[in-house]
Amino acid sequence: MSLGLLAARRARSLRNAVVALTPYERARNAAFSAAGLALLYGLYAGFRRALVYLAGVELIGRLMTWKLTALMFLMTMSMVTVSSLLTALTTLYYSFDLKFLMNAPLDARTIFLDKSLESAFFASWMIALVLTPYALALRAALHLGWGFMAAYAALLPPFLLLAASLGIAFTLILLYLFPSSRTRDAVWVLSSLSLTIAYGLVRFAQPERLLRPDALRVVAQYLEFLQAPTAPYLPSWWAARGLRAAAEGRWLAWCADAALLWACAAAVYAGLVALAAKTYFIGYSGAQEGALRRRVHSLAPLREVRALGREGAVLWKERVVFLRDVKHWSQMLLICGLVFVYLFSIRRLPLDSPDLRSLVSFLNIGTAGFVIAALGLRFTFPAVSLEGRSWWVLRSAPIGVERVMRQKLLFSAAPMLLVALTLGASTNWMLDADRFTAALSLTALLVVAAVVCAMGVGLGALFPRFRIENIHQVESSLGGFVYMAASLFYIGATVAVLAVPMQMHFRERFGKAGAWDARLAAAAGAAWLALSAAAIAVPWTLGRRALEKNEE
Repeated sequence: MSLGLLAARRARSLRNAVVALTPYERARNAAFSAAGLALLYGLYAGFRRALVYLAGVELIGRLMTWKLTALMFLMTMSMVTVSSLLTALTTLYYSFDLKFLMNAPLDARTIFLDKSLESAFFASWMIALVLTPYALALRAALHLGWGFMAAYAALLPPFLLLAASLGIAFTLILLYLFPSSRTRDAVWVLSSLSLTIAYGLVRFAQPERLLRPDALRVVAQYLEFLQAPTAPYLPSWWAARGLRAAAEGRWLAWCADAALLWACAAAVYAGLVALAAKTYFIGYSGAQEGALRRRVHSLAPLREVRALGREGAVLWKERVVFLRDVKHWSQMLLICGLVFVYLFSIRRLPLDSPDLRSLVSFLNIGTAGFVIAALGLRFTFPAVSLEGRSWWVLRSAPIGVERVMRQKLLFSAAPMLLVALTLGASTNWMLDADRFTAALSLTALLVVAAVVCAMGVGLGALFPRFRIENIHQVESSLGGFVYMAASLFYIGATVAVLAVPMQMHFRERFGKAGAWDARLAAAAGAAWLALSAAAIAVPWTLGRRALEKNEE
C-alpha cells in the first residue's frame, strides 16, 4: 500500500510537470523529441547497414551476426552495472527527498523498494534506448516478424534489472561495512576505475577480428571463435541465446531462457530487498555524517583574487569544489582511459599510404571532436546546474551572471584544450601527417574544443536544473540532448567547410597545376570563423538572458 502511494506521488508529480508546461515549452519539447527520434533512426540505419552486410557473408554470416549480438548484450550489461554503482549511491543515500521520506510513516523497506527501482531505471533507460535500434535493425536484416521484437521486449526488463541489481548490491554492502561519507569517495573512484578497465579490455580484445577472419590462423579457429558462448554464465548470454532462439522459431528454447532470466531477476531482487532490510538504514545513517577536514585556513588573499581581482573569487570556488568532490576528479581516470584507447585505435589502423594517413589525420577533427563533445557533456554542460540550491548565493553576490559564466568557461577550457592538444598532436605524430594537414587539424581541434566548451556553458545556462539528485539527470535531460546535437552539428560543419582547402591541398600533392584558389580558400576560412563565432555567441547570449531571469 505504501509503495503504491509513492508510485502515485511520482505519477502525480509527472502529471503536474506536464500540465505546467507553457505552449512554448510544449512546442520546444515536441521539436526536440522529434530530433531525438531522428537520431535513433540514424542509429537504426547504421546498425541495419552493418548487420545486412554481415548477414550476407556466405557460410559464417549468421554466426558473425549472433556473435556481435552477444557482445552487444555483454557490453550493455557491464555499462548498466557500472552505471548503477553511481546512480545507486546518489539515489539511495543522497536524494533530496530522502529526509522527507525517512521522517514519513514509511518503513525503510518501502523506501528502498521505491529508490532501488528508480536507481535501476536511471542506470539503464538510456542504454536500453540505444540497444533497441540494434534489435530493430537485427529484425530487418534477418527478415523477421514483429514477434521477434515482442520476444526482445520480454527479455529486456529482467536482463536490465539483473545488471542494475549487481551494482546496487555492491553499494549496499560497501556503505554498510564502511558507513561514512568517505565511502562515497571510494565508490566514485572504484566505479570510475572499473569502467576505465572494462572499456580498455573491450578495446584490447580487438573486436575487429570478428570482421577479419584472416586475422586468425586457420578457418577452424575462426569458426570455433564464432560458435563459442560469450560469457555463458552471465545474463547477457542468456538474453542473446533467447533472442537467437526466437529468431529461429525455437519458442520452447526462448521460453526456457526467458523463464531463467525472470526467475533469476526475481530471486536476485528478493535477495537484494532482504539484504537492504539489514543494511540500508545503517548505511544511510552513516552516509549523512560530514567528513573531517584537517585544513588550516589562512587570511592571506587568494591566488585567484590576487591575479584577477574580485572576479577571481568565483574561479577559486570552482577549483576548491572540484578538488573537494571526488566524483569530479576521480573521473579523470575515465578521461585518461578514453584518450589512451583512442590513440591505441589510431595506432592499430592499417594505413600504408602517406596520403591516406594524412586524410585520416584530417578526419580526426571529427572523431576527436566527438570525444571532446562527450567530455563537455560530462564536465562543462552541467557546470551551472551543479550550483544546485546554492545558486542564490552567487546571485546575491556583487558579481554578474556573465562573470560567473566566464569563470566557469575559463576553469573548464584549460583541461578541454589539453585533451584536444594531446589527441591532435599525438595522432599527427603517429600518422606522420604532412605539415599542412597536421597544422590544419591541430588548429581546428583546438578551436573546436574552445567552441564546444563555450557552447556547454551557454546551453547549460539556457537549460539549468538546480533541483536534481545526481549529475546523470543533467546529462540525460533535454538540454543535454540539445548540447550534443548542437556540438555534433558544429563539428560536422567544421569538417565540411575545412574539406575545401584540404581538397586543394591533395590536388596539389597529386601534381595538379593551379590547385589552389586563394579566394575560395579565404571564403572557406571566413565561413568557418563566422560559424565558430555564431556557435559561441548564440548559446552564450541565450543562456545569459535565461539565467538572469531564473528565479530558482
